[in-house]
Amino acid sequence: MTLIPHAIPLINDPEVVHALAARWRRTRTLLLLSAGVLPVTIGVVCVVLAVLTSAGQRIMPWWSAIPAVAAAACAWALLTWLRRNGLSDPHSWLPATTLMTGAQLVLGVLPGSGIALRLSPGAALAVKALCAAGVLGAGSACSLARLARRSLLAAPVLELGSTAFPLVLEGREARVVISTDRIDWTSRRGARVDAGVPFARIEHVTAEASTVVLHTASGSWAVPVSDPATALALLRRRLAWWEERRTAAVERERRRYDDLLQLLAAVSGESTRGGVTVTVDSNGVTTGISLSPAVRGLDPDVLAARLMACVEGARSDARRQVQDLVLEHAEKASH
Repeated sequence: MTLIPHAIPLINDPEVVHALAARWRRTRTLLLLSAGVLPVTIGVVCVVLAVLTSAGQRIMPWWSAIPAVAAAACAWALLTWLRRNGLSDPHSWLPATTLMTGAQLVLGVLPGSGIALRLSPGAALAVKALCAAGVLGAGSACSLARLARRSLLAAPVLELGSTAFPLVLEGREARVVISTDRIDWTSRRGARVDAGVPFARIEHVTAEASTVVLHTASGSWAVPVSDPATALALLRRRLAWWEERRTAAVERERRRYDDLLQLLAAVSGESTRGGVTVTVDSNGVTTGISLSPAVRGLDPDVLAARLMACVEGARSDARRQVQDLVLEHAEKASH
């Protein structure tokens, strides 16, 4: 399994993938180094420190392995987070890498070095070199994570509007964040003001002077930006992408609903008791009654009781099938 896909994730438009391919190749390389190679290397450093600790001991103290385990756990946590959630938010790469590599230093490299120096003083030079390598690796990982984000998002291009990456536009007067379903900004004109508008409320957008104007049913919002033309183009592209995804989601839900209706229409509950068989549809309406030769000569009251019991049993069977189908549909929709 590839840790980071070779093609830019969460994109189905071939033109966008092609336009961002060069950026993604650089970003992918930097991200693999910062969140993969270097954290794993720091974990290896801690393992080597644990081995040095046991070199002069007949029996390796169990607690001397704790720093190595902690460092390896941090590296695994960072890789797991990156694979599952991290690729869609480049702005979280640096904080996540800083947190995990810092934890590796605090929980792994520094305690491991101290234990190794105490129990194996003869290997002091090697221990110091390994400690320096761990610190250097953590610092390099943070720098590469910052470069990875900049490589992908530093110079906004129009195609980024058709991705799920949050777009941050920094200016002297405001900081604007265009996410997947809304736009938020922090204005620095006079008193600090935080505001945001969901895409669902925006009717159209225009550019005026040094602002982008968001027109909604309840009024207009002026968002200060340093480059109105670029911000307007990115925002319109993101709005079109969001509308396409919303339309596609509605269409998928409609198809799932139609499929559910077809399955429900095919539901047939059945119950058999003493030669009497009753079938009902998903609404509990009786669709068939079958009587075997065994019911000949039965008292009418007994036969009526069996019929009613079969009707209730068939309806219960139909309700169970309907419930199972609805629950299965809900589970698929949640995924």
